[in-house]
Amino acid sequence: MSDVGTARPTGASDDDSRVVTLRATRGTCPVCVEVVDARVVEVDGQVLLEKSCPHHGRHRALLSRHPRYFAELLEFFHDVMPESLPQRDFILRLTARCNMRCPICLASADEYQEEDLSQDALERFLSSRGRRLKLDLMGAEPTLHRDLEEIVRLAHDRGHITALHTNGLELQDPARLERLVAAGLDEVHLQFDGFADEHDLVLRGRPMRAARERVLASLEQHRVATDLVVTVLRGLNEAQMEPVLAYAAAHPFVKEVFYLGCRRLGRATEDFKDDCVAPDELIDDLERETGGRVARRDVRVFQKLYFSLLAAFRVRKCLYIHHYMVVRSKGGYRPVAELVDLAYLEPRLERFRRLLRRSRALAAPYLLLHAAVAVLRRRGLPLLLDGALLSLMLLLGFDLSRIKRRVILIGFITACDPWIHDVEVAANCGKGEVAGDVGTHDAGADANVARERLHRSGQLPRRAPGHGPA
Repeated sequence: MSDVGTARPTGASDDDSRVVTLRATRGTCPVCVEVVDARVVEVDGQVLLEKSCPHHGRHRALLSRHPRYFAELLEFFHDVMPESLPQRDFILRLTARCNMRCPICLASADEYQEEDLSQDALERFLSSRGRRLKLDLMGAEPTLHRDLEEIVRLAHDRGHITALHTNGLELQDPARLERLVAAGLDEVHLQFDGFADEHDLVLRGRPMRAARERVLASLEQHRVATDLVVTVLRGLNEAQMEPVLAYAAAHPFVKEVFYLGCRRLGRATEDFKDDCVAPDELIDDLERETGGRVARRDVRVFQKLYFSLLAAFRVRKCLYIHHYMVVRSKGGYRPVAELVDLAYLEPRLERFRRLLRRSRALAAPYLLLHAAVAVLRRRGLPLLLDGALLSLMLLLGFDLSRIKRRVILIGFITACDPWIHDVEVAANCGKGEVAGDVGTHDAGADANVARERLHRSGQLPRRAPGHGPA
């Protein structure tokens, strides 16, 4: 259970001798959704984000059950990452409408009267940004936007990367996918919670396996770079995590598998409040389900490498989201730890961390040199070329369609809700957001909180009772 503890009176003590403060910050009270004093603390072998609201007391949310792991990455992240960097990846909340009624919906689909994002609004936004962006076409279900193909074409013609996030129902029609690909769609992020209909009944309210199989076949036929997004609900579908990764290994059109923990947003706020999963917990789950092939000790070093590359190329990303990588092999996949000498690399990453404080011009070449040596020490020349391409993509824009067939990226991700919203972490949130209801935010985490605040205020009218999916 990710949320540990409830409101406590202001000033209440929790035996301060057992509490170690790792960092003071500011965060959002989950009751009034106002910014209050906060701190990251270690208590009894857990890392918690603690909010202290003068009106609603103290609230805590679980960040990690591995204090040494989390504290080490927390310190590394804040050492190497600037306070804030320009945003290069924006969610476009195209619509609040959906063709499903998922019990676990984080997007408040069909709950409020919200206008679709217009092409004019998008054009104004793009005109205000001078560089190449990645545009995540989202919402509730973006395929319901009547101008979706024109939006993809507009973004493509201006040189931006387009990524469609979808439940896939509208893509069962091969002609629809063909039109989107022709318009310039670069990648698809497909809701994919596993292979069992019984899990879908809990998460999605309907069986989805047959529909997903049709969509996957079409995506593979058209060679669309695809990310499988697995929403994990505690005690329900953890056993599906490895089979999804194995499927990705057998199908090279799949470039990425992301595991998303349930959070307190949208309809999940109350109905699944005891089933939230932090990204850190997902690492434990996948380590268990892969029999240790994906191991936390390796994720820790890989995450340091990832943070270092972000710092070297000045790309903003979130502290909470962790990454790893596997490489396709005969009969399955090999973890990157078998192909990169992580033990050699880790002390060089610490040296990079110190060097970065003195000279970025020296630190970046040092990092790239020793990353290459770490690969060559394991005779991984082909992976060296893949690593160079991935690094270049961080610099120029991360387009999954450019990833070579060997690599599968793994992400342990979250959607920031008021419980885990941390102002300092949000300053480097990896995605901004453009939306009709809350406007433009350089941090998607801030947009989530703004939307929760708007919904609780009653200013946005609800849809009429009985209004179903559009």
